[in-house]
Amino acid sequence: MFCSRTPRRWPRPEWHAPWKTYRVIQGHLGWVRSVAFDPSNQWFCTGSADRTIKVWDVASGSLKVTLTGHIGQVRGLAVSDTLTYMFSAGDDKQVNCWDLVQNKVIRSYHGHLHGVYCLALDPTLNVLLTGGRDSVCRVWDIRKKTQAFALSGHDSDVLSVISRPTNPQVITGIYAACNVYKVRQGW
Repeated sequence: MFCSRTPRRWPRPEWHAPWKTYRVIQGHLGWVRSVAFDPSNQWFCTGSADRTIKVWDVASGSLKVTLTGHIGQVRGLAVSDTLTYMFSAGDDKQVNCWDLVQNKVIRSYHGHLHGVYCLALDPTLNVLLTGGRDSVCRVWDIRKKTQAFALSGHDSDVLSVISRPTNPQVITGIYAACNVYKVRQGW
């Protein structure tokens, strides 16, 4: 004898947004692909398909400066906690280090074979992590223009990367999977 199961119907919860839209900031001519905040919470920057990086004032929402230097869309941004540097990555295979006092590129990191989709700064080491369409996460010494390591073993594009200070490890995100790399002493 078979029992017919009646599917349970859960009551739909009434949702109340914990915040509302405070301000809409416009100024890019293409999709905004990346956003990064200043550690002092004074400004934030946006990278776009229009190949520009815009720096915005948090309090007023006004545009402070527009930075140009990429010839492809800007896919990733990171702001240093300790230095006056911002890093950008783009579809043009470029990874740039921007001096935010002079508002210009002071260093470029070359080595990716295709577009660079993501980047992250290690919070304790002076290294920059970048990943992209060439299926490699590259580790750069930010004081030099040299690549320290190439973390390979990905089956597809590296779409995201993060590094944690405690129990040092790097985690990369690819389509339908993640790779975890343990950082050894002496890195």
